[in-house]
Amino acid sequence: MSMNIGAQLCAPNGFETLAEGRMYHLLVNDGRRGRVLLVEFVQRPMKTTKYAKRRKRVTPTPLTVLHPIQRERFEQALIDGSICRMDPQLELPPWLGGLTSTQLAAQDANRRKARKTHKERINTILGYLQPLLDRLDEVLVADDPFAEINRQAKACNTRQNATRLRFWFLTYLCYGRNRWALHYPIHNIGHWDRFEKVGKKFGSPSKAGRNHGYGSNDHEMIEKIREGYRKYAKRGVNLAEIFRKTLRKKFGCKWRRDESGNRQFYHPDGVPFPSWDEYIYRLNQLVSVEERQIIKHGFAWRRNKRSAPKGTFHESVGCLMERVEADAYVVEEVAEGFIPDSHLPSLITVRTKCTTSGMLLGIGFSVGGERASAYRMAKFCMAIDKVKFCQLFGHKIASEDWPCIGLPSNEVVDRGAGVTPAARAQGMAENEGEPVISEGTPSYAAQSKAVIESSNPRSVPQEGAPTYITTKMTIPQLAWREITRTIRANHTSNVETRLNNEAVIEGVGHTPIDLWNFLDERARTCAVPMPFEDAVRAYGSPIVVKAVPLGVMLKGQLYDSPALRETGLHERVADGQDVLIKGYMFDVCVRHFWVEVGRDLIEVDAMLAISAGENQLYLSVSEVEQVDELRRQGRRGFNINKQAELSYWEEKFFEETGLEFDQGTRRQGRNKRNSATSRRERREVSDYLDGRGSKY
Repeated sequence: MSMNIGAQLCAPNGFETLAEGRMYHLLVNDGRRGRVLLVEFVQRPMKTTKYAKRRKRVTPTPLTVLHPIQRERFEQALIDGSICRMDPQLELPPWLGGLTSTQLAAQDANRRKARKTHKERINTILGYLQPLLDRLDEVLVADDPFAEINRQAKACNTRQNATRLRFWFLTYLCYGRNRWALHYPIHNIGHWDRFEKVGKKFGSPSKAGRNHGYGSNDHEMIEKIREGYRKYAKRGVNLAEIFRKTLRKKFGCKWRRDESGNRQFYHPDGVPFPSWDEYIYRLNQLVSVEERQIIKHGFAWRRNKRSAPKGTFHESVGCLMERVEADAYVVEEVAEGFIPDSHLPSLITVRTKCTTSGMLLGIGFSVGGERASAYRMAKFCMAIDKVKFCQLFGHKIASEDWPCIGLPSNEVVDRGAGVTPAARAQGMAENEGEPVISEGTPSYAAQSKAVIESSNPRSVPQEGAPTYITTKMTIPQLAWREITRTIRANHTSNVETRLNNEAVIEGVGHTPIDLWNFLDERARTCAVPMPFEDAVRAYGSPIVVKAVPLGVMLKGQLYDSPALRETGLHERVADGQDVLIKGYMFDVCVRHFWVEVGRDLIEVDAMLAISAGENQLYLSVSEVEQVDELRRQGRRGFNINKQAELSYWEEKFFEETGLEFDQGTRRQGRNKRNSATSRRERREVSDYLDGRGSKY
């Protein structure tokens, strides 16, 4: 227990002149005189002071009382507990209402048009105290310290009240020479009950006179303001409109013209009503600004525009696939139909993203609208090897190009097709193969899954007449373009903010691929594996196909594969016999689908006409500087390599398809997706792009 000048002490059971339940301050332990001086500040009751035109209740300056105690008696009392050190020790005097030095300084800085700041007033007081502080030891060991202080009060250039100077001097000493201890109490200013004088005008005087208008310190008036706001406050309604309706319908006000010809409110019976400023003042006391913003603009606006940031989304995760977000977007380009002057349906792309690494994990498609099958396809893509997934579209990639495999334990999907039962694993035991936690976000709340929302492609806003972008790519080619875009983003996105100090020291690059490999090598993953066959059965769209001697038929097209021939299905089917078997396919993935022959799942080629070819924080300053330098080096290398990586994937797309990555043509007007010709084309093409309702 440390003891110093100003230490706050108490006598639990009283001691000599010390009373129980009071606070005393150690002033000096005088060894030459063999005495100890304790100081007590006695708070006196408020009194009414009469000024020139009004009476004012003021709090008198606390009295300072000295308690001398023999030194031996005092020290023994400390040892046996008759006098104890209080805990906690107050930073500032109790008459300041618990305010801190920081709060007092901030309040002084925020005062408007102050003739004299509190800091300047305290500096003046310290000027009066300086002579006493210069000979502090002499004053404290004097026979009568108060007499020494009184003499200094008379010696000041501006003679000071002796009681007040003693109070200032001892307060300054007893509270650690904290200048803000000399501040006067302000915590009760303005807290008196204004309803003692109902109808009296308070605040700044009006230009029409101090007593012009009505006072708003009336419970009935305040209740009418509350009722008016509750009734007339609605989405999109301005506060001025609510004010007008409240005055007219709740207060019964009418309007008339003044001497200038302007309309003004008045009450025919002279009943008090609030002015605009009084209305705002009282409404602020009744309804918070946050609540009013939600009523007027909606919760989403308040959250997106006014809520303070609460940190990054990846602060709460540390393992791969610990949290995955999914979202859909519409491909901007419109595919031209095979029928002249027609356009094919929109391609909808669903992508999933790992919150920890920033890696795009899976992709799925649907045609003409956002469907649950696209979300199932994205989960299928996550579950299997990406080399195999790309082969389904007739293209090859290396395993290191897209290395993520597995399903997440926590997924976030917005409200819509992604949260419907059809978007979950099909034909499996309840909850089998599904995330442990599946979260559906509120509607129109993009921040709920901002990680994936910020990754969706963005188009440059266009002004003027409407335009659209048409492309000669087929829908499968557009789908492969979006797959290439996804792989490219994994090699070019900047995830520097996700790199902790350990990763920077290890020289991890700034792309999702680099961070994924770093965490995967250390087994920091929550990915759940699923066998390929189970993934097909769980996430594929069920179809029914007809077996024929040459293979299987779907919508009049023959499909076959060596694996299907090995099952002997061809020999077991006679001409003219209708044998229906169950199969699975994925929207837009038109090259392959799967059929069940016995207990086996067989892949068959589907070449349709539409197909076209934490301890790391404890670092020294030098280590922090080294980490920062490594970050800068990594940032420079990332910026240099990014453009080359972008070019590589664009060239790879050209080599695979013979088409430019961005080769859409912008044309005037609106697209012809809803024309009669386009609708006929849609009916003819849609059956080949998804398996919904297919039989054979």
